[in-house]
Amino acid sequence: MKSLHLISIFLAALLVGTLVGYYGHQPKSNVTSPELCVLKEYSGDLDGLTLIGEFDGVKVYDRKGTYIIDDGKSKHLLNASEVFFFNWGFVALRNESEVRAVPFVKFSVDQYGRTNVSTGNLTAEVPVVVLRACGYDGKPLWNLTFSGYTWAYDGGKYGVKENGTAVPGILATNTSDYLYALVYQASPRQFSDLRRYAPDDYFYVFGKNGTVREFDLGGGYVPIRNTFLLSNGSYVLMGLEQPQLDGSPQSGYVMILNGTKVIWSRLFQMNDPSCLCYVIPGWGGIDKNGCALFGLYDGEGRYCNGKFTYVANLTG
Repeated sequence: MKSLHLISIFLAALLVGTLVGYYGHQPKSNVTSPELCVLKEYSGDLDGLTLIGEFDGVKVYDRKGTYIIDDGKSKHLLNASEVFFFNWGFVALRNESEVRAVPFVKFSVDQYGRTNVSTGNLTAEVPVVVLRACGYDGKPLWNLTFSGYTWAYDGGKYGVKENGTAVPGILATNTSDYLYALVYQASPRQFSDLRRYAPDDYFYVFGKNGTVREFDLGGGYVPIRNTFLLSNGSYVLMGLEQPQLDGSPQSGYVMILNGTKVIWSRLFQMNDPSCLCYVIPGWGGIDKNGCALFGLYDGEGRYCNGKFTYVANLTG
């Protein structure tokens, strides 16, 4: 398992541009199962239903947590709680379980109080997060499954013994053409440093044919926090904070995209003499022109037309 510093990973990602395919971290992909995109015929009335939008002639209505798809010839029911709609189809996000091989991390404390770490793979039924893309005709386009890792802690003869599965967190948003997803690994609160031995975090851009871009965000000693991901329909703003092992902030990162193009990004390091702004506390906004505003511990960060400005709190 590689252990690279978050800062170097960010810089490498920005320099390379990351129009890449899948490697060792590869999420499971499958487009062959017709069950991925089951749309049931709907004969009910559309009166009183909220029109979400029209996508290349297809109208989508909200029906109390489900959706009605009307292509003008027939109506179908889509039973999913979180769905993103595009002209080319839709993507549903689901929490499921699956038997698969996942990384395994074990901490063992010996009789002298020393902690030994072992890693490997374990096949088990684990919770997963699934992204399923389908056309409005019900045909599958692509399917990706994201899993975390299993872990165990053995505190020795008189210590605690615990085990479990860490499920990745996912933030998702969309524009008219693309789905954006921040996929980041978690860890149990009492053993947060298990994170350093888990798979890396990734930021993805998906289109009709699957992955368009991916950014390897690396993996710190503990999980990232104060994440946000939002869109105004054209531009996308993503941000996160990487803490240190003791919980104090280490660095923060912000990226702005227009479609698949990164138009601005910045790594905020602690005690950076060029900007005494520290790292982001987990909120942001972006307008129709791609101008962004996001929180910093001692003020606000503002980006517009290629210029970044830090505005300190008046209270200091």
